Formats: sequence, C-alpha cells, structure tokens
Amino acid sequence: MVTPPQKVLILHSGGIGDLFLALPALRIFRRAFRRATLELMGRPERLALVAFDLQAQSIHSIDQAGMAYFYANGGTLPPRLSAFFSSFITVLVFGKDSGNILAKNMGRAGVERVIPIPSFPPKESAIHVSDYLIEALRAAGIAGQSLSSPLRLPQKALAFARRFWAGFGLQEGQRILAIHPGSGSPAKNWDPKKFARVADWSSERCKILLISGPAQDGVEEVSGSMKKARPLVADNLPLIQLAAVLKASTAYLGNDSGITHLAASLGLPTVAIFGPTNPAIWGPRGPRVHIICAKNPCAPCSPEARSACSRPCLQSIEPDSVIEVLSPFLGLLP
Repeated sequence: MVTPPQKVLILHSGGIGDLFLALPALRIFRRAFRRATLELMGRPERLALVAFDLQAQSIHSIDQAGMAYFYANGGTLPPRLSAFFSSFITVLVFGKDSGNILAKNMGRAGVERVIPIPSFPPKESAIHVSDYLIEALRAAGIAGQSLSSPLRLPQKALAFARRFWAGFGLQEGQRILAIHPGSGSPAKNWDPKKFARVADWSSERCKILLISGPAQDGVEEVSGSMKKARPLVADNLPLIQLAAVLKASTAYLGNDSGITHLAASLGLPTVAIFGPTNPAIWGPRGPRVHIICAKNPCAPCSPEARSACSRPCLQSIEPDSVIEVLSPFLGLLP
C-alpha cells in the first residue's frame, strides 16, 4: 500500500506587493517541506503568480462559506473546513492580529502544527519586510538561505506572452520599456506628465508598453500627455498573463506598487520611484533593481500625513534623472 505524501498549506491573503515581499520566506518554507505536497489559500489570482515557482499543487480561495468562523473566538467550527485544515501537517499563516485567532482555531480543528507570522514588522521597526519575515520563520524553527532567483512561470503563461507580442508584430529581442504609472494609492504616484516625458524620450529608442488595470491608474493621463510615443497597452490582463508579458520586456518603470514588486521578482531591470514610503522597509528586491528616492526631509511619512500632502518628495524627482538610470537598462546612452 502506497502512503500518500504529507501535505502543507500556506495561507496568504495580502496584496501583490505583500506577496512578493514574502516570497523569500515562502521559498524557505517550501524547501523545508520539499517532499510534502504544498497547497495555497488566499486570493487565487494573486497566488497563481507564485504557485508554479513554489510547486504548489492547488490553490483555494479564502472567500468561501464558513471561513468567517475561523476568524472568531470560540464557537463551532464548520466540519467541512475543519476536515480540510486537519489534513495538513503544517500550516503557515500570514496575517495581522486576526491571524492568531485563525491559527488557534486551526489547532482546534486538528492541525498538527500552525505557524502564525505577522505580515509586517512593528511600526517602530526599520527592518525590511522580507528580512523580517525570514527572521520570523527562523524563530518558528524553519531556517534557510534566501535565494534571489527570478520568479518561474508556467509554460501556458509564457505561450500567451509570445502570442501577445506577436499580435503587435514584435519579435524576440526588440527593446521594450514597460511602464505602470499606478499603485494602490494616488499618494504614491509620480506625475503622469513626467512618465509621459520618459516615454517620449524612450519611444525613439524602443517600444513602450503601458500597463493598465481595473482601478484608476493614470494610464489615460500618461497617454494624453505623450507627444511622440505611441504606446502599446496591456489592459487589465489576468495577473499571471501580465507577469509573462512583463518577463519578455527589456526594462520596467513604476511607482511603489505590487506590479513593480512583480517586475523585480521576475529579474527584470526595474526602476522604482519612491516618495512618501520607505524603500528600506518596502522596496522591491532583485538583482537589477534601482530605486529612485527623493531626499526631502519630510519623506518617508505616515499614511495620515501623506493624505493631506502635496507630495513634494515625488515632485522633486525629474524625468532626466529617471532617464539617466533607465538608459543602461535599455542598453542606451541618455
């Protein structure tokens, strides 16, 4: 009789940027249980970005009937979900304070070992999020070396990217600058007119790809401010397809956003513009990442302060300084 492999579960329901900040810790956890079957739970479209890299067998949505009971103290736990969670020998849970309640209820459901990890370091801490999560995992007894290798994607997504670029008549090897002018907060966004100036300069030297999503992301403002560039647009692509399209680009320019973290994780030459947030804590990491950060005395600042601020930190960053950094990534002279 063949014994089925043991199973482990990672529960992560944060944003795209949070997911990639956690990727080094996720990889360490995966290597610690390399013989086990790994499953993921959270937001399926986001988790699909890392599923292939982590060799996960399946992805489960956290938005399903009965999950609310696992976030409440006491009470009866749904039998179906209790049976599901108890099938894992270890569950790694990322979350805030509610994550401890979830972990406790998983123990009640019969999980042998639950490892709750706060998604972010304490406010007074100056440690980078990725380093903090690795240390938290080590404190739980799971240690390993952080390996900085490009995110691996499934062949199906890569095949889509080839069709996507072929549809625009582009061939492999052509220079492409991908630009994502949005983020999760308008307070973190560089001026669309300045993005347009960089795109206009770059358009004489390479193709421009603008990345647009479901939220107001500044793409229309950037396009409307362009004088020379005729950009291609990746409009609201599924995240795993967008990842593959990005992977075929030559370089990337964006704000402090989840898509910027994705580009960096792909190993893409990435220029990230930071203003009110602290790149020492939240910055993307990768072998070819360059962060342009304003030197204003008020930056970085708190979310409360930036909501009532005119963002001089971002206004002080000029297109010429961005072009100077981008040029070597594109194999060009400024």
